[in-house]
Amino acid sequence: VSEEPPSITPFPSFTRRTLGIGLAIAASVAVIIGVSTLQLNTSTPTAVIAHAVGAYDDARTAYTVGKAVGPGPLIVSRGLVRLDFSNGARVTIEGPVRVELINEKRMILHRGVVVVTIPESAIGFVIDTAAAHVVDLGTSFGVSVSDEGITEVCVFDGEVEVNSPEADRPNAAPRLVKEGQAIRASEDSNTIDSVAYETARFENAWPVNSGVLQTTGSMRFISPGPDFHPGSYEDNEHIVIFPERRGFIPETAIRVDLVDPGEYAKSSYRDKPTLSSGRRLTSYLLQLNAYPEGANPNRRRSVRGQITFAKSIVGVITVDRLLKESEAVFGIPDVDYPTARTIEPRPEGDQRLGFDTLILAADRRTLLIELQVSPGKLDQIRVLVEAK
Repeated sequence: VSEEPPSITPFPSFTRRTLGIGLAIAASVAVIIGVSTLQLNTSTPTAVIAHAVGAYDDARTAYTVGKAVGPGPLIVSRGLVRLDFSNGARVTIEGPVRVELINEKRMILHRGVVVVTIPESAIGFVIDTAAAHVVDLGTSFGVSVSDEGITEVCVFDGEVEVNSPEADRPNAAPRLVKEGQAIRASEDSNTIDSVAYETARFENAWPVNSGVLQTTGSMRFISPGPDFHPGSYEDNEHIVIFPERRGFIPETAIRVDLVDPGEYAKSSYRDKPTLSSGRRLTSYLLQLNAYPEGANPNRRRSVRGQITFAKSIVGVITVDRLLKESEAVFGIPDVDYPTARTIEPRPEGDQRLGFDTLILAADRRTLLIELQVSPGKLDQIRVLVEAK
């Protein structure tokens, strides 16, 4: 049995010493990957374990990244496991969970939470539960099954078809569930009921399925959903993370603010590094958008956090002009992005309080962030990550 990996704790505060401390902290993120042997039938591999975050089976054996997974049962007592199927489907399961892999196109969820992302090559992927038959139509969605046998399906993007289990639906028409919609089904009923679109139960698994391995401190991952507008998300306590375009290849070079490990400092536009075109990238938008609250409603908010991506960070953008330029390439289509979004790093030699800090760690996958913002103001950071 492998030893349980130590947890990664948030850093206490930012000073000039933070860079060295932050790089050391980031280096420890590798321990989130399991180190034991998977006890599954791998004679006919269906999927591979792409990521494992504090994940153990019911015998307290850690799951191993890179191991093939064949048809059969899979139990995760705790933690997160992302399965990448041979047809391109990505499924993250969150313990405690019990699933059964049938083949590359179908799995059964007995209890727990799964989040699914399906590319065009895997359209038609099926998740069955005791209460529902869910068929993907090219989308991202979550499915949960409670201890009471209640199934809930929440569609983040695209659409799925939901029906009662096969034995109960000889001639029933499937229910179409679209982006921003959710349904509930029970083993004791053949009805499929609409419920409020609520993503909270999927907030741990969804980031891993979207390429974020871990966050610490005051970070919150948000699925954009319908009617997405970054300016409409106000939060005094968290740096919010929005996924943008995935696996996109820009046709032109992209100027960025930061490409190498270290602390971000201001520079002139002509001195900004450039990413060449033709590189496949995935984009994330990080923001702090404060609002007046409490006895001192206009006080400045200070929020710290750390985020580690599954792939290398190739560029970070934070000044207004570059955010606007990159928005045209990586922004979500038909979304109106707000302006006045740059962060303010501490000028060299300035000892005053109230400046922002942004550090790219030596592993090139981790960002350490402290943002200072007054209510009604907005700080944003666009992170470009390597994609397959």
